[in-house]
Amino acid sequence: MPRASNRLLVSGLLALGAFTLTRCFLGANAPSVHPPTAKPHHVALRARGGGEYDISDADIEAFYQSLLTGSGGDPAKGTVLSELIVKFFHGEFTPQGFQRYSGLWKGPPPGNIGKKDIAVGVEKLKQQMANPMFVTKAGVGYGVDETQKVVDDGKGWVWLAAEMSPGGLAVELFKSVPYGKRALLVAKQSNVEELFSKVNWDTALANIDKTFGGPQIKQR
Repeated sequence: MPRASNRLLVSGLLALGAFTLTRCFLGANAPSVHPPTAKPHHVALRARGGGEYDISDADIEAFYQSLLTGSGGDPAKGTVLSELIVKFFHGEFTPQGFQRYSGLWKGPPPGNIGKKDIAVGVEKLKQQMANPMFVTKAGVGYGVDETQKVVDDGKGWVWLAAEMSPGGLAVELFKSVPYGKRALLVAKQSNVEELFSKVNWDTALANIDKTFGGPQIKQR
């Protein structure tokens, strides 16, 4: 074979060897790249549902049963609960909003909230729980964005819950779980009378100091 051909063959073999060694070196030292692992679907759902503050159907039923341990009637005069019911339900519910009663409380003594005033407030509360004119959005979980909250979660419950407002403690009606608020009462919207015939007002009053589906926060 001619000498020039030998030199070309040797040069080609050397170049091929150098290329192969370079590829092996780069392959051994290149960082590993893996596609991101998708998070399990149930983790996302748990976070959306409130995590450690989730309220299950069993929790709601237990809360309801705890209220059915009394003898019904009206809450006692002079309690925070009876005054809240009178303040937010003794009046007229109109499409333009709630018009609070502005007359003289019956007492005794006249001018102070008495048993007759409380009875009117409770009756109005029962009417509104059975067919609420104004319902506040809630549900989904604790601390979720306002856009995620719903007016009605479809579970058939209606709640009376309290929260601190600029004007003091205030109560509202909900048809979804009132996460992070002070749930005072819950009733089956289709059978509100069952609650009020057996309600334990002492239990409801104690609920003012408990945050439902959220971290414990002192609001008074």
